[in-house]
Amino acid sequence: MGFSNRQEGNFITILGGRFCIRVSQDTQGAVTRINKVGKTVHEIFHDSFTGKLVGIKTQDGEYGKSWIFSFKDGGEVYHLQLSYSNSFATALLKMLPNVDLTKEMKVSPSTREVDGKNKSSLFINQDGQALKHAYTRDNPNGLPGLEQVTVKGQLVWDDTKQLEFLYNMVATTIIPKLEGVEVPQAPVTSTQDGSKKDFDNFGKTPEEINPEDVPF
Repeated sequence: MGFSNRQEGNFITILGGRFCIRVSQDTQGAVTRINKVGKTVHEIFHDSFTGKLVGIKTQDGEYGKSWIFSFKDGGEVYHLQLSYSNSFATALLKMLPNVDLTKEMKVSPSTREVDGKNKSSLFINQDGQALKHAYTRDNPNGLPGLEQVTVKGQLVWDDTKQLEFLYNMVATTIIPKLEGVEVPQAPVTSTQDGSKKDFDNFGKTPEEINPEDVPF
């Protein structure tokens, strides 16, 4: 992958539609900024990375639950951390049944504005081919859709059943095929800038959800 080591470990997040890894101040190419909690951080950004998926776990933390996807590149292991209810994570999970887990994959995030709203997704390429979702609107293959529920008198989207399905799919059909690695405790559980669950669907009104996100 060629990433520089982050001070707290090889953890990758997504910020501004690019992969972001925290590094020391003296790292060549590092960008310095002050995050939302007033802390000065130093980061390197990448448009994509290539590695073999070797581990998946979930983790509870200060900012909620997150997925940790571990990738190996040579002798290095990097951990992609995404919020549990997250457009990037959901896109990756939906493609996993179509991934050849014995090979490396190229992973690329995308964030673009559609009708004044940000639409986030993640793409996987193997052997020069872009992989498709195993669960789609036309062929859900058992994946439940988002549900509209009322919270404090407001109609919002709930992805609880969908995430339970994807979690069980990963636990029963993906993790047993992986090499398995020891994943350290992540220093944060959402984005590096301290924001909480930036891409969650739960709690958003129907008007705030991109049409492409409903019901899948």
